[in-house]
Amino acid sequence: MSGAPAFSIVIPAYNYAHFLRRAVTSACTQDGADAEVLVVDDGSTDDTPAVMDKLSAEFGERLTYHRQPNQGPAAARAKGLALARHDWLVFLDADDELLPGALRVFADLIAAHPRSRVAIAGHLARHGERERRVAPGPVRDSRQANFAAYLDKQLSLSNGACALHRSVFDSAPLASPLPHTEDMPVFAHLMACYDACKSDQPVLRVHHHGGSRRNDVAAALALGMDLERAIFDDNGLPDWAGQLRRGYRARRALSLLKLAARGGRPDQVRFFFHRALGADWRRALQPRYLRRYLASFVRRGKRS
Repeated sequence: MSGAPAFSIVIPAYNYAHFLRRAVTSACTQDGADAEVLVVDDGSTDDTPAVMDKLSAEFGERLTYHRQPNQGPAAARAKGLALARHDWLVFLDADDELLPGALRVFADLIAAHPRSRVAIAGHLARHGERERRVAPGPVRDSRQANFAAYLDKQLSLSNGACALHRSVFDSAPLASPLPHTEDMPVFAHLMACYDACKSDQPVLRVHHHGGSRRNDVAAALALGMDLERAIFDDNGLPDWAGQLRRGYRARRALSLLKLAARGGRPDQVRFFFHRALGADWRRALQPRYLRRYLASFVRRGKRS
């Protein structure tokens, strides 16, 4: 890499016209680095085209708008990658916003770590009037350590809070068959296969709201253990990654068990408990999980 990094900020948009001005403005007003902003409208049926007409007139050549038939967020990001002119990409969700100076943080981080192809930063998580600062967690020189930390949720990556060199997409596919959490196999691949660097400085404000896909518990339960297969099967991982699969299977199953317990779904509590038990019985038999498992029989008895 020579010279200062330049960025393509890609915003996939689907029926988020009421959020789009905030996201686009936060991207188009960035300073401290050469950048372009691309909005890929994935077949929206709301006022997205009208909103984008006004934003295009306001921001001119720095903003590119592309509309395509609805194909899902992964396809929208893939189209953004194809249209991007610069080497570093930031994929910003249409309901979130970049903080002022975000690209300066990424540019400084990339300059300090020229071998890295993934630059990770912190973010602010907003729930109504409450906001908390979220650091990404540990990033080390070892790809195996970073992969393990990501699987164990010790290392957090968020769209908009990481910059990715376009070369990573030679091996990391953006397309995904998953209807939910489709980014996780991509991020897992990146941690296992590429050097990364990080800053705790927040560069993104994530807005949590009722219509957000990230809050869709039913979708997470429906996806179930398919996420494990998407991460580990045909995802271009090194051979050593398979050693971590059973541990991840147990953690994933127990995470779903907790969701099922909160949602009052005793049959699923038992199903995911048994999956975790087969993968790592010591972890599954921890009191907090065992209590939920036993309680699921009590709830079934009350209904019968």
